[in-house]
Amino acid sequence: MASSMGGAASVGLTPDGPGRVAGLALPVPGVTGYDGMDETEPCLAVERPAKAGDMEGLARLGTGMRGRAGGGTPESAPVVAAHFRAVLPAWFAHVGHRRTDPQAFDRLGEIAVPTAPALGELDRPEVMRRNEEMAARIPGCRLARLPARPTGRLAT
Repeated sequence: MASSMGGAASVGLTPDGPGRVAGLALPVPGVTGYDGMDETEPCLAVERPAKAGDMEGLARLGTGMRGRAGGGTPESAPVVAAHFRAVLPAWFAHVGHRRTDPQAFDRLGEIAVPTAPALGELDRPEVMRRNEEMAARIPGCRLARLPARPTGRLAT
């Protein structure tokens, strides 16, 4: 499995460089080597607009998949959609340059620095489960739970 975002890379590198990492604050991190998630359907959904170069379609899809707390559409969560639009050029730039990272899930118990992942309570159930399992494996980990806002909109 390749890591595509900073959380998985940070988690994966920490056991090998404990003297170089003072602590980890991770918003909904991924981790290599975790078998409890089937990303087939989300990856296929992203593949179609990505191959077509449909940036707005990707922003709409991303907002719907990852922006439930904001309402789930670019219209109801314009800040979330703007963030998606802003990172898409970098996402396309690294495609083809990704490499497979070492499996880290079974090494989470080796993390010996203060670690605080943040979990959004409106995230997908399998993402929530993964982050709970990660937190349970990291000694002294403090899992922060970010509740849904009553308005359903993200603060700007």
